[in-house]
Amino acid sequence: MKNNLDLKQLDILTFAKNASALSGEYDLASFTRLRQEDVRESTNEAVTWSLRGQEIKSEGGEAQIWLHLKANTHITMTCQRCLTPATFDLDVDRDFRFVSSEQIALEEDDENEEDLLVIDRKFNSFELIEDELIMSLPIVPRHQSCHNAYLESLAKENAQSPEFERPNPFAVLEQLKKPTNH
Repeated sequence: MKNNLDLKQLDILTFAKNASALSGEYDLASFTRLRQEDVRESTNEAVTWSLRGQEIKSEGGEAQIWLHLKANTHITMTCQRCLTPATFDLDVDRDFRFVSSEQIALEEDDENEEDLLVIDRKFNSFELIEDELIMSLPIVPRHQSCHNAYLESLAKENAQSPEFERPNPFAVLEQLKKPTNH
């Protein structure tokens, strides 16, 4: 459901207590840090996202505040193998538990598998969406298999060339087998 809640100043506590949900779509250009990773000069690519808040009572009776985030888009980066553009799907599907202070987050971080964030009445969920998409970028962008005509022709040319001879990886071992004269 779309409504007039401000993503950049979301009251997480109220959002979760009301079990609210938000979803929408923004242009990739709205996410300036993420857009810098895209090699296209211009794009009409969209970022689709949804947020769902939830308050869960724990065994001790204390309420836990949760936020579920889903986001996806496509981004084009330079393949590090063939140096041509490659498009990647970015999909985020994460849950975050909110705690009351940074100190509690640090103390509980090692003990818990879930991602912990500090509760804020003006939480910037727009930045959270962008951060999570950035973290889902490939570390080394590359095609599953590269089909660069220039690289393929160069490889064929080198393979057929008599000057191009692959060294035997075991040649050094052959040298070790020979008896030495003292």
